[in-house]
Amino acid sequence: MSVQRKRIRILLIVLAVGLAYLCFVRLTGLYIPCPVRTLSGGHLSCPGCGVSHMCESLSRFQFAEAFRANPVILCLLPVWGVALVSWVLDRGVLFRKITVWGSVVALMIFGVLRNIL
Repeated sequence: MSVQRKRIRILLIVLAVGLAYLCFVRLTGLYIPCPVRTLSGGHLSCPGCGVSHMCESLSRFQFAEAFRANPVILCLLPVWGVALVSWVLDRGVLFRKITVWGSVVALMIFGVLRNIL
């Protein structure tokens, strides 16, 4: 099996798990709680808080609500999509490195700002 096929297979598995979780959320209304928020008694939010709500809102085409749930990750999704395609095609190593480190920096800044503002 080629590297490209293995990577596509990995993405399809991740997509299937994500869709299963989305179905679970829609059927039950239950979300995976954020450990940071839980351990801090609801006082702190990690940079990923709201991603489940964001994805659920996107599945309903409610873009404003998705933006309110987690604006930074919503804005990073298209960049991550391009990075995933470049990973599958085994191209753009520099772009992927910039994407990873830029995302880390953006999420760290967002994590701090969302807790002090």
